[in-house]
Amino acid sequence: MKADAMRLPLDPLRTFDLAARHESFSRAARALHLTDSAVSHQMRRLEEAVGFPLFERRGRRVVLTGAGRLFHRTVHDSLETVSAAATLLAARAGELAGPLVIGAPPMFASKWLAPRLAEFVRAHPTVACTVRVLDNDAVATAGVDVGVTFGGGPWPGQWSRILAEVALSPACSPRLFGDRGGVIPDPSALGEVPLLHQDDGTEWRRWFEAAGVKAPHAARQMHFSDISVAIDVALHGGGMVLVSDVLSSQHVRDGTLVRPFPVRIAAEGQWWVLCDPRRLELPAVRMALAWLTAQFDG
Repeated sequence: MKADAMRLPLDPLRTFDLAARHESFSRAARALHLTDSAVSHQMRRLEEAVGFPLFERRGRRVVLTGAGRLFHRTVHDSLETVSAAATLLAARAGELAGPLVIGAPPMFASKWLAPRLAEFVRAHPTVACTVRVLDNDAVATAGVDVGVTFGGGPWPGQWSRILAEVALSPACSPRLFGDRGGVIPDPSALGEVPLLHQDDGTEWRRWFEAAGVKAPHAARQMHFSDISVAIDVALHGGGMVLVSDVLSSQHVRDGTLVRPFPVRIAAEGQWWVLCDPRRLELPAVRMALAWLTAQFDG
């Protein structure tokens, strides 16, 4: 192939960036609401324009070639620079920012958004931010500018994008096994501690199956309508919670939660950001979407 820089298609660059980072055309397609074939077509156009193969297939994955890795570093940095410049310009136009209502379920609002919201406000001083706590299964964006939800998506009439795939693994306070010197020998020891649930116990049963251990008797298990409460109970040494990194990363970083076992299971859904398509051009909405997606893409 011979490169033709003058005819380099710009529209597939975002697609290329996502496919390269996820090593998957399918995940890039889901994030951009495209078909797999549309993503493949865009990548072929891009390869023809640059004059080199950018990907090679390895089973169900795609990986970057040497030329692809070099090209991706430049593309990714350039996209980040353009996004940051656009956000900065919008933030400096104080009269254009205005109010912003972010809607999220309690588990996301308290465990992910709350530790990070001050960062967003500092970076965007012209945005007047309001957080509205929604029902766990809320997907409509009426009354909010930017919504976050967990589910299968996408949803008719809503602009949406996947923020994060979700994998679940056990977490607990270091105090839980303090009388054993902080050591949890193997998953079979979980039969001796309370297990904390948001659902009917299906996720824990799936996890024990993946770990190759028989699920313990249900007598010492506790159920909650919201996972954020289960996490709080775990933080106080009240049991072991099955939770994702999205909701527990801050606690794991500060050492108030630990993950004793590496076994993970995929959750039945992803974290999504939603917006009424008619509000996408509002500067405050663009700032919030750029900030949110950067947190998860980084």
